Amino acid sequence: MSTSLKLSAETGRAKGSRASRRLRHADQIPAVIYGHGSDPISVILDRPLFRAALNAAGPNAVITLDIEGAEYLTIVKDMQRDPIANRVTHVDFLLIDLDERLVVDVPVVLFGEAVLAEREGSVIQQQLMALTVEAPVAEIPASFEVDISEVSIDTPIRVGQLELGPNVISQLDDDVDVVVAQRSRASIAAEDAEPGEEGVEGEEGVEGEAASDADGEDASED
Repeated sequence: MSTSLKLSAETGRAKGSRASRRLRHADQIPAVIYGHGSDPISVILDRPLFRAALNAAGPNAVITLDIEGAEYLTIVKDMQRDPIANRVTHVDFLLIDLDERLVVDVPVVLFGEAVLAEREGSVIQQQLMALTVEAPVAEIPASFEVDISEVSIDTPIRVGQLELGPNVISQLDDDVDVVVAQRSRASIAAEDAEPGEEGVEGEEGVEGEAASDADGEDASED
């Protein structure tokens, strides 16, 4: 289950790009709360507190926003980022109910040592960075952890092998690859080079012998 946390937010933020820039310079983030047919509420977040909370709880954390004593149960629906600085510039919060089901993207996290892959000269490739699932708000996984120690060229890990939880439904087919092992360029090049070099040497030897025989025949005729 995703971690639940509480954050304070302030109302009364001015609208417009100029006002938003002033907030960002003051290390604050403009945000909006909406959903369940209610009017959107524009709020202000403290950037360091929001960043620390999200880093600790994960992207699908249930967040209780305390706005002047009133509490709103939310989840982060969308975050806009500065493409250069990669800083959050705006947050959309969706009002939720713990009994409802949501469709969310849950991060896929790899762990362990790729023992089999290294032994066969292959490298691990993560094909799926996040899995889209439908789940009750209270049961949304923080992440899916995948052990790569037994991944090899012949044994990838697919969506159907992930432990989703009893009420969590994947939005992808079970046969979609999550993690695969592929031969590295170095190992392929090494295998291709060895037989190629032997073949060239053998061909040159045969040609040399044929030339010697021809010379010998010519000499005997002379």
